[in-house]
Amino acid sequence: MFPNGVGAYVDLMADLIPGMKDGSVRTALDTGCGVASWGGDLLARNILTVSLAPRDNHEAQVQFALERGIPAILGIISTQRLPIPSASMDMAHCSRCLIPWTEFGGLYLMEIQRVLRPGGFWVLSGPPINYENRWHGWNTTVEAQKADFDRLKKMLASMCFRLYNKKGDIAVWQKSLDAGCYDKLTPVTTPAKCDDSVDADAAWYVPMRSCVTAPSPKSRGKALPKWPQRLGVAPERVSVVPGGSGSAMKHDDGKWKAAVKHYKALLPALGSDKVRNVMDMSTVYGGFAASLVKDPVWVMNVVSSYGPNSLGVVYDRGLIGTNHDWCEAFSTYPRTYDLLHADGLFAAESHRCEMKFVLVEMDRILRPTGYAIIRDNPYFLDSVASIAKGMRWTCDRHDTENKENEKEKLLICHKQLWSAKKQYI
Repeated sequence: MFPNGVGAYVDLMADLIPGMKDGSVRTALDTGCGVASWGGDLLARNILTVSLAPRDNHEAQVQFALERGIPAILGIISTQRLPIPSASMDMAHCSRCLIPWTEFGGLYLMEIQRVLRPGGFWVLSGPPINYENRWHGWNTTVEAQKADFDRLKKMLASMCFRLYNKKGDIAVWQKSLDAGCYDKLTPVTTPAKCDDSVDADAAWYVPMRSCVTAPSPKSRGKALPKWPQRLGVAPERVSVVPGGSGSAMKHDDGKWKAAVKHYKALLPALGSDKVRNVMDMSTVYGGFAASLVKDPVWVMNVVSSYGPNSLGVVYDRGLIGTNHDWCEAFSTYPRTYDLLHADGLFAAESHRCEMKFVLVEMDRILRPTGYAIIRDNPYFLDSVASIAKGMRWTCDRHDTENKENEKEKLLICHKQLWSAKKQYI
């Protein structure tokens, strides 16, 4: 879909969506991302994209994206909700992604509707867009493509979207900011309005629902600040996190600014071109990622599926992340991250699964010559160091930025590049 290159494609899209140029659009979702060229181009425009594609034995799209240093996770819009809270994305994109949007009563579109913010944009290129000029090459008829386009428009209108702009091969719909549109929907209309039986932000092993998610009354009509101002502004959703407040977030940011400065003194690779793909394995407000925003890195923020769900706050700040249970494998290919940061992870999860399994998963995710910064109680660090040695990591123990804190220490580990010796019989 990029005959003139992805840059020209995104230039046209930015002309159709002025918010892409002024910081209004910051977070984006690319479904069926291919090799993530769209997300890669947007990085240079200060738009952070979660590129999504399923595991594929023939074309490992997510692996290729991560090798390029572009944010991506394995995933598919099928039966379960994406591990992303509601109203998180400023924009979602599909370029010939082969998702049957109008099938199953529009179930897949309803998931896009859930994760988009009010006022957010859904961009579609490929069939049936521009069918008048393209249908010859799609092995179809003009009548069939017109019927598909009409059905798509009708379905989106019923979900409170409007056709915002259209030019050439690109069509853009905008999710309504008008509360009146959602108020007209009920649990018995078609499409139905979601009831309150399932939290709209619940996204870990939660089945997708055939209903339209109405915006929270707190967020109706309230636009987030533009990037980069939104990074430092406490969003409305911080108040729904247990113990969350604007002052708590500000304190968290101050803590991580000091911590990152200390980390860089201990690990000069952080902040250099040796580290690109970073994961914060146990974040709360995204403070660690916020402290690295000026460095040549991107951070995947992970919020525990068994703890307070603060991931909406992370997205509202203009950062990206996912829910996850560290007693399971993470949705990525082996050797795809340069640095893993774990703050209190083992103290929090030790009662649920064995430490060695979490560390083996960390070893799978981490590239050879990659780094892990583990911040935890000294009791757990002793065990971590012992297991890490068996994985052929080299680890050094350090004080945190607060040297007087005996309840928390650092373990900085370096994964070695090694190969097994040949055995001759």
